[in-house]
Amino acid sequence: MRVYTLFTHAGGAGKTSLARDLGFELASRGYRVLLVDADPQANLTAWLGVSPERGQTLLHLVRTGELPEPVEVAPGYHLVPSDLSLALAEIELSQKPLGEVLLRGALVALEGRYDYVLVDSLPSLGKVAVMAALAGDGLVIPVEVSPKGLQAAATVLGLAEEYLASLKRLDPRAQRLKRFAALLVPTKYDPRTATGRQALEAIPRVAGDVPVSPPLSLRPGAYGKATDGQVPLHRVGNPEAVSEIRAVAEAFLNAVGAEEVARG
Repeated sequence: MRVYTLFTHAGGAGKTSLARDLGFELASRGYRVLLVDADPQANLTAWLGVSPERGQTLLHLVRTGELPEPVEVAPGYHLVPSDLSLALAEIELSQKPLGEVLLRGALVALEGRYDYVLVDSLPSLGKVAVMAALAGDGLVIPVEVSPKGLQAAATVLGLAEEYLASLKRLDPRAQRLKRFAALLVPTKYDPRTATGRQALEAIPRVAGDVPVSPPLSLRPGAYGKATDGQVPLHRVGNPEAVSEIRAVAEAFLNAVGAEEVARG
């Protein structure tokens, strides 16, 4: 089982839609996928049409030390949902010794049930965001194709190194990790603008030795339909958008070493 957190401290980069659609694409390929909504705004949960019941969010983990039972959204495609009550975890985590690795430790119990776990972190640098970031094997970083997005990516790449150093002190299993930034995913790319084209060209320079996926184009119509319909992008009838998600999935699998993950 591999665990990756979709992480950026900047809002509006397309992080949650990427978690939803990448997870669905992996599930469509036969992988067993768990999504974890670690954002009190609960957009991932809402966009998949899930209404969590009491005790189904990560607040249950923070209070009891046990991960709630995931909800099946589609075959091989499950979700630990969220709601606004998760905001309470920000305070409660500060009272937990080693609370930053609480989710990481809890996910070990799911070994054998899933091939990939994708954690949708909130756009923050608070306690819950750090717990989400340290949950697994690395970070998948959405990068809005803009000057603002480039600045955010550089910051997150620096944080990734700091998180890895902290994780190696807390968990001996992390010693095998060489880097914590697994993949950069350019999002909201508009090839019609010079700013967009220039920003896309600059992303590999910012990334350094971190792999960069093909971009996801700015498609407000398709993504809006998916959000309003509470379904993954694959189900709104836009072949070009789905083709882009599939290309990102290929880049993800290549970056994380899919050959080491057995399909269910």
